[in-house]
Amino acid sequence: MAAKRTVYHVSPSSEHAAAAGVKWQVEGREGRRLLHEPHRTQKDAIDGARRHAKEHQPAQVIVHARDGHIRSAYTYGATPAAPPDERGRKAGEPGGVF
Repeated sequence: MAAKRTVYHVSPSSEHAAAAGVKWQVEGREGRRLLHEPHRTQKDAIDGARRHAKEHQPAQVIVHARDGHIRSAYTYGATPAAPPDERGRKAGEPGGVF
């Protein structure tokens, strides 16, 4: 069985945290450990998330814009295989048993 991918989200901080100078945060779960890392800039948050993702492969970094939409995503390590759908093929694969 393939290892489960660790996902890190880079998103704007709450208004309370932003008032204290923390404008962006990195959140993710590394095994049982919950990661919540504050950063002053989005670039610093992305760099921090990418550093964690490289250390805990397979992993993905999802960067959110200020309005919450996904701006970009980065994947590190092998992507876990998609399970077969009801027709016997993997997602994205043509054909299968009908």
